[in-house]
Amino acid sequence: MPTTLTQSDLTYLRGIDSPTIANALERLSLRDRSEGYIGGSVQCAFPELGTMVGTALTVTVDDAVGRPARQDGYWRLWETLEALPGPTVIVMKDASGTPSRVAYAGEIMVTLALRLGAIGIVTDGALRDVAEVREKGFHYFMRYPVVSHANFELSKVGDPVWIDGQVVRTGDILHGDANGIVIVPWDGLAVLRDAVAAVQSSERRDLDFIDGPDFTLEAYKAIRGYGG
Repeated sequence: MPTTLTQSDLTYLRGIDSPTIANALERLSLRDRSEGYIGGSVQCAFPELGTMVGTALTVTVDDAVGRPARQDGYWRLWETLEALPGPTVIVMKDASGTPSRVAYAGEIMVTLALRLGAIGIVTDGALRDVAEVREKGFHYFMRYPVVSHANFELSKVGDPVWIDGQVVRTGDILHGDANGIVIVPWDGLAVLRDAVAAVQSSERRDLDFIDGPDFTLEAYKAIRGYGG
């Protein structure tokens, strides 16, 4: 099974919206329909940037209230990122318990992340410097902006994290846009194109019929195979 996205994979995936990817994966029956996507509390901050596609690098982040923040995890993040093939999406799990009180990244960290091969950050916490980061074309998926970085520290790098109902592991393929983020299984990548084409054809048929002159609800039921 491959572990690096080819340029062909990246070009193709960037041209498809995330809901279509999610629908196509349902057709492949690789997992339960309630799995494989991050919940809606994590919002796309810059939908105008289009689709984000990359492999995850997971980290756990905390707010070291009342003591000096440890630095080891911070530098381990950058060392790990530099070693990955990319493009990489940094996935930050909030472990502070007060995610509205600490921003985990801003312009300086994003500039370094870009230099080392990252294209976006996903977090169930907060980020900042939104204007500067948008200008760089770097993707933010977050719960909210927060003005201060408080006293954040990275406690874990590379361990699985739980982000709004979904386990994300380092190496997972993340596909995100204004609709949210879906995880593309590596074992589905080779057959995804056919499944996407089938979804697009089916949706085009439905939309054309609903908007067409022959539409009736009973006829649409028949097209969809509903006999109730």
